[in-house]
Amino acid sequence: MRQWLVQSIAVLVVLALAGGVALWWWGLHAPAFPQPPVTGKLEERRFEFGGLSRSFLVYIPLRLADPAPVVLVLHGAVSSAAGMRSDTAWAFEEVADRDGALIVYPQGFEGDWNDCRATGDFAARERSVDDVGFLRAVVARLAGDPALSGQQVATDEVFAAGFSNGGHMALRLALEAPDLVAGVAAIAASLPAAGNQGCRESGQAVPVLLINGDEDPVSPYEGGAVWSVGLFNRRGAVLSAFATVDYFRTLAGYPALPFEHRYPDGDPLDGTVASRRLWSAGDRPEVDLITIYGGGHTLPHPQKSMPRILGRTSHDVPAVEEIWRFFGRQLLGGRDPS
Repeated sequence: MRQWLVQSIAVLVVLALAGGVALWWWGLHAPAFPQPPVTGKLEERRFEFGGLSRSFLVYIPLRLADPAPVVLVLHGAVSSAAGMRSDTAWAFEEVADRDGALIVYPQGFEGDWNDCRATGDFAARERSVDDVGFLRAVVARLAGDPALSGQQVATDEVFAAGFSNGGHMALRLALEAPDLVAGVAAIAASLPAAGNQGCRESGQAVPVLLINGDEDPVSPYEGGAVWSVGLFNRRGAVLSAFATVDYFRTLAGYPALPFEHRYPDGDPLDGTVASRRLWSAGDRPEVDLITIYGGGHTLPHPQKSMPRILGRTSHDVPAVEEIWRFFGRQLLGGRDPS
């Protein structure tokens, strides 16, 4: 009897472990996505800033526009510049090869950005790292970079796109550094809620694009406490996606009613559909909200999927192409919602 009980417990333990491994594999595994062929060169730069060793990767296409616009691509929490390349499926580099932009992947301090949320138990927050100043320094260093062979950098055509913690950092630039950025795009991120706002708001309107899933398990679409790994939530609360765009469209002087567009459901099997709300008129800064209905804490891409534990990945919206078109409209000056 005793031996049978021991054997039964052993079997149950093995089954539980196997089930745990299977659940981990199902939740965290994402199909490999091969790097597409890109023709430019990737270089790393390191320098001291604020008493810290900081770095960034820069992708330089074979043909640069003259002058070359700059896109800062900001990774999520506990991630890296290199990780952001694969998270975005190298799509920004495909844009660079086609249109001649400089793509810059800055590295957050110990894997995180000191964004606008006053709550946070990670090093960038606890040490009050000056990430706005760091990103200014990155742009300034590009102007004299030897790899550009004297190519002019359009320092008045700097854009920032970020995912999750990187999206929050992009929104910090919109609030505190409107002179640095000609537009920002934030994916899976919203402004901090009252009591969690740690930034000084300039009050100056900036073009802003928000791409959020309404079933995001990390940063709630309707606003509220942000989930983070660990026993306690240490990221505070955020506003809803609507409240976030309302803040920026009010700064830009738009009425409440936007232009609306529904994306074709290109992949009915991904469990998502998408719509876009756009506020645009004359030379006012454009404000956009792309909502992924059924989407999670993920970066939409026509083919690449993110881990299931983060929710569904939309294959209906090419996020990087939408971001680049949004930035391009700010460069052209004219606004055409169609």
